[in-house]
Amino acid sequence: MSPKLRGWLILTRGSNLPTVWSNVLAGWLLAQGLRLRPIGSEYAGQPPEPIGWGGLVLLLLGVSLTYVGGMILNDAFDARWDAERRSTRPIPAGLIAVGEALRAGWGALAAGFVLTVLAAPAPLRKTVAVVALLLALCVLIYDRWHKGVSWAPVVMGACRALLPPLGFFVAGERLYFLPLSDADWIMLAHMSALWLLTFAITLVARHEATGGGAGRRVEALLFLAPVPLFFAVGLFWPWMLLWTGVYAWWLVRSNRRHPLPAGVGPRVADRLAAMPFIDAMANGHLAFVCLGTLIKHKGVHPEALFAAACLLLLVLAAAPVAVRLVLRWRKQIPST
Repeated sequence: MSPKLRGWLILTRGSNLPTVWSNVLAGWLLAQGLRLRPIGSEYAGQPPEPIGWGGLVLLLLGVSLTYVGGMILNDAFDARWDAERRSTRPIPAGLIAVGEALRAGWGALAAGFVLTVLAAPAPLRKTVAVVALLLALCVLIYDRWHKGVSWAPVVMGACRALLPPLGFFVAGERLYFLPLSDADWIMLAHMSALWLLTFAITLVARHEATGGGAGRRVEALLFLAPVPLFFAVGLFWPWMLLWTGVYAWWLVRSNRRHPLPAGVGPRVADRLAAMPFIDAMANGHLAFVCLGTLIKHKGVHPEALFAAACLLLLVLAAAPVAVRLVLRWRKQIPST
C-alpha cells in the first residue's frame, strides 16, 4: 500500500464505518417491525409490504460518505493544530495537501447528502432532507469549532443520535411523538443512548494526545449509556439485559487491557467499537415481532414468514458482524 493511499485511509477513520451502518440499520429495523402484519389480525394472511433493500443500500452509502467527508474535513481544519502537536498525521506529515483534503471532504459530504435524500421514499423525502441537512451541519460545526470549546461533545453526540431516525424514515415510517407510541419511545431512548455514549467518548478522546483519564464521572456515563432504553423496551427487558451484559463486559475488558495513562487511545477505539451493542438493544422490538410471526405461523402469508426470517437473521447478526469488522479493519486503519 502506498504511503499516500494509507494517508487517505487514516484520514477517513474508515474502520469505524460498521458502527455507522449499525446505527442506521437499527432505525431501519425498528421501522420494519411496524410494517410486518400483526399476528392474528385479518391482515396476517396478506403479503407484506416490500422491505426496500435498495433504499437501505443507498442510505448506507450516503451516510458512509457523510462520515468519511466529516472525518477528512476534521483533519483539514485541524492541520495547523496537528502540525504543532501531532506531526505524524497525514496532512502535517506531507502525505496529503490541505487543499486536497478540503476538496475531498466537501465532495464526500455533499455526495452523502444527495444519496441519503435519494434513498428516501417520495412522501418522506423532505423529512429525510431536513434530518440529513441537520446531520451535515452538526458535522461541520464540530469539525470547524471543536478545539477548546466545552460544547463540542454535545454536537458530536448529535451526529450519532441523528443516524437511527434516518434509517427509520428511509424505511417509510414516520415519528409522531404526540402522543408517544412504542416506536417513538424506542427511537427517543436509542437516540439518547447513542448521544450519551458519544458524548462520553468525546470527553475521553480529548486526553488521547496528552494521556491521563477524563475522570470517574465520565467513566460512569459510559456504563449508564444503555439506561434510557430500559425505560422504552417494555416486555423486551430480557433482550436488553443480555446485550447490556455484553456491553458492560466489553467496557470492563477494555479497561483491564488498557490501563491509564497510556491506554486512552485504545480505550476510545474500544468504546467506538461498542456502539453496535447499543443498537442491538434497540432491536429487541423487531426480534420479538419476528419470533412471534415465525412461531405462530398459522395463517401468516409465506412471504411474510420469509421476510420475518430474513429480518430476524439480520437482527441477530448485525452487532456481532459490525464489531468483528471494526476489530479487523482497525488493524490497518486507526479508529482515532
